[in-house]
Amino acid sequence: MNSKELKILAIDDNQDNLTSLKAVIADAIPGTKVVTALDGYSGIALALSEKPDVILLDIVMPVFDGLSVCRKLKEDEDINHIPVIMLTALKTDHETRIIALEAGAEAFLAKPLDAVELIAQVKAMAKIKESADRQRTEKFRLAALVSERTLTIEKELAERRKAEDELKKANQKLSQTQLATLNLLDDLRKEMTAHEKSEKELIIAKNKAEESDRLKSAFLANMSHEIRTPMNGIIGFSELLKDNDLGTEERDRYVRIINENCQQLLHIISDLIDISKIEAGLIESEPGEFCLNSLMDSLAENYISKTADKGLQLNLHKDFQLNDSYIISDQSKLRQVIENLLTNAIKFTHSGMIDFGYKLRDNKLEFYVKDSGIGISEDHRNAIFDRFWQVETGLARQYGGTGLGLSISNAFVKKMGGEFCVESKTGLGSRFSFSLPYVPSDNSPSKRISPVKDSIDFEGKTILIVEDEPDNYDLLRIVLSRLRLNVLHAWDGNEAMQIFNHHPKIDLVLMDFKLPDIPGQEITQLMLKQRTSLPVVATTAYAMSGDRERAFEAGCVGYLAKPIHMDELMETLKSFLR
Repeated sequence: MNSKELKILAIDDNQDNLTSLKAVIADAIPGTKVVTALDGYSGIALALSEKPDVILLDIVMPVFDGLSVCRKLKEDEDINHIPVIMLTALKTDHETRIIALEAGAEAFLAKPLDAVELIAQVKAMAKIKESADRQRTEKFRLAALVSERTLTIEKELAERRKAEDELKKANQKLSQTQLATLNLLDDLRKEMTAHEKSEKELIIAKNKAEESDRLKSAFLANMSHEIRTPMNGIIGFSELLKDNDLGTEERDRYVRIINENCQQLLHIISDLIDISKIEAGLIESEPGEFCLNSLMDSLAENYISKTADKGLQLNLHKDFQLNDSYIISDQSKLRQVIENLLTNAIKFTHSGMIDFGYKLRDNKLEFYVKDSGIGISEDHRNAIFDRFWQVETGLARQYGGTGLGLSISNAFVKKMGGEFCVESKTGLGSRFSFSLPYVPSDNSPSKRISPVKDSIDFEGKTILIVEDEPDNYDLLRIVLSRLRLNVLHAWDGNEAMQIFNHHPKIDLVLMDFKLPDIPGQEITQLMLKQRTSLPVVATTAYAMSGDRERAFEAGCVGYLAKPIHMDELMETLKSFLR
């Protein structure tokens, strides 16, 4: 829906609030028509006459409160499909929110209103309204078609009966015509049967859609909880760090807690991005050469402390010797799949052990994770890879997490040419396995260059940071300054080119690909036209499928996805500033 077509009804007993809403919406969505009402009765009348796309409804109003107004709106078939956003001054009033949901509200906004959140909600609800309008139009069209077809059929049936009566009176004289009529009736019965089958299929599809909506709502509620949990730790302990009387040990503990919550939040966001890419069909396999044994050892090292904390034993099995374990596959996706399986195994195992590893079978690598946990019932075994399965069964509430890990892992394994196999018994543990094509690397291990381990003195080197986010720049500036690097900074592409032209001795460029004026790819290409040997490393917070390839196509020698890990940054500096 274009902004010129958008119509919003705001119902609030405070004229100042209505004026502020109109100003914010007019500024963010030009051309939007905002109609207002100071009480519920006027609001309902305007809703019936104006047919707005979104209704902003204050809960607390005298005489006729927002909840009662919402119920009245949802009782009227002409306007009950219009999305209602409740406005409340209490962010934590969960009881009121539940009542509002039962009254039919689609969303909430807490006062004082955040303009960005308001506009995002309005646009989202407008899209929902647009979709609902299309569905209503299609529903009316289908109803008209059904009615028209029913009348036609009834008319045909009446004509058939009349013809049969006439044929009976004529006895056998019109036997040939009677036979033709019987054939037509048979065709009609087939058509009616097909019509009944179509109606049943529509009912099944409707039930599936309603179930999907219910699961999505439950999933979104769970996501809200999962995101707010680490955010609570991050915000809370960040506030505690302001205390100047904190001891070093206590401060270090707070920093560790904040970092752990940040990692948890980043994992949740990564899952949501991955599932979005999967739905959009954007995931691609990115095979490359790597040491399989090193990957498995790294996983074991990362998870040994987590299993020890729960009193579990972690065992790793590897079929290859070190020099034979160099393969070609998608290391990133393989690691993420095994991490998801190990995380689930630890989550659902309370005692015993967890075994994981790989075996070479029939020129395929079989990876597996086996635990002695709670197991999976036979009823649920076929549904565990469904997106909302954990939300539906209540496991997400009991054990936490997004519940997307297995769905993402299943998509990744299929993209890499494999298939999952699950063996499990309730109370006796589970074994997840999948096989991938075995493609050994032709490159000899003796020819590989070992990673740089020695420390390097960066003093005197000059690095240009092209970054439009102040916090991102400050972090890089602090880290790089401690390494005694000369740091130059540009807020956008034009400033980057000016600095580049005035400083011919720049040794490395960290290039943000999303700049306010010119894309980072174009700036990179302009710089490399003048200095072909200049190392440019791309930095981006998008990290979507194909971003890495676009960076290298532009001439970048490296790629760092935000949030940038310090060890990856150090390896990059060592590689290009030696």
